[in-house]
Amino acid sequence: MKYEWFIGLRYLMSRRKQTFISIISIISVGCVALGIATVIVAIAVMNGFEDMIKEKFLANEAHITVSASGTFFSDYEDIIAQIKEVPNVEAASPVVFAHAGIQSEGSEINPAIVKGIDPKREDMVTGFSKFVSEKSINFDSPLIKEVREKLKEEETIAGGIILGKYVARRLGVTKGDKVILISRLVPDRARPGALIPMLRNFVVIDIYDSGMYVYDNAYAFLPLDIAQRLYREEGKVNRIEVLTKDADLADDVRNQILKKLRFGLFPKTWMEMHLDLFNAIKMEKRVTFIIEALIIVVAAFGIASTLIMMVMEKTKDIGILKAMGATKGSIRYIFIIEGGVIGIFGSLLGTLLGLGLCWAIKSWNIPMPYAEVYQISTLPAKINWGFVAMVNVVSLSICWIATLYPAWHASNFNPVEALRYE
Repeated sequence: MKYEWFIGLRYLMSRRKQTFISIISIISVGCVALGIATVIVAIAVMNGFEDMIKEKFLANEAHITVSASGTFFSDYEDIIAQIKEVPNVEAASPVVFAHAGIQSEGSEINPAIVKGIDPKREDMVTGFSKFVSEKSINFDSPLIKEVREKLKEEETIAGGIILGKYVARRLGVTKGDKVILISRLVPDRARPGALIPMLRNFVVIDIYDSGMYVYDNAYAFLPLDIAQRLYREEGKVNRIEVLTKDADLADDVRNQILKKLRFGLFPKTWMEMHLDLFNAIKMEKRVTFIIEALIIVVAAFGIASTLIMMVMEKTKDIGILKAMGATKGSIRYIFIIEGGVIGIFGSLLGTLLGLGLCWAIKSWNIPMPYAEVYQISTLPAKINWGFVAMVNVVSLSICWIATLYPAWHASNFNPVEALRYE
């Protein structure tokens, strides 16, 4: 062992005249460990949250959506045929996507998103049947006939509707109940300039429960032909949803689809549709890392303070070493070793603590607060080993920088001045 290591470790482990120095050393190790553990746990939870959100999004929606700037188009079957020619495309489905108001007897009008679908093709793209109780989707449900018989000729029923779980809860309805759908406003012939709502009665034939609050709280599903008639867009759709073989191929497939489509049609990937959400998660990760890095910087100040006071305490030893021929570089190295060992010990302790907490989060299935809003029932955690390594490198670098000034100061002591009063 080189004498610099021997002396540096001996200084670190020996008893000191000033116990305050030892206390600061312990606090410095604790701050480094706390900073590393916190950032590992925080980023692991964010990674787990991001992965679970992606998984849920991909289980409920198409990988690519083709639209025409909000307008309807009639040549959708030809467009679907062109899309299916693109490699790595599994399926495509036409959709009418529009806003509406919906209410039940005694309830207020609630906003909803109407999604007119072809059940078979929709199921191939989004797995729609997994989220309803009747696996064979049939909008001509016997429930419609039962309600028509109850109403007799008092009211007409336009057909069946499938409501999102929380839409149905807000309306206070369940399967077999009647709801009123307000699709649009039309001119009132009796009062020029006035508008009246277009109302249609539907029977709730099923409840849609995807586990995603954003969908279950908004969607109302109708047969494609009925949705087209409601919005006076017979034979037209305003969206085509596309499923690819792998969600990670969505960008490449999107570019190939764009080359095939006529002017005015724009494909978007699932990532582009939720760009704001994923950008927000990335920003939170960066801010979290910066905040936790500041904790390590505070610890670095503690390391610097410890070494400065140690240099003052070991003035005589430094003078003797220099008088015996120790170089400036050797003196610097002794104190850099001391600060480095504090940083390494803090990093090791923080990494073990952080990984232990991540393991506990995954093993104990900690309930997630506001699970309905966040779409997740338990707190997730996914460890990114590359990030763990990077955090340790950054931490050790900060600790190393903190040792430079005290080490430089010690190496510049004049041995005569150091030993004058000894």
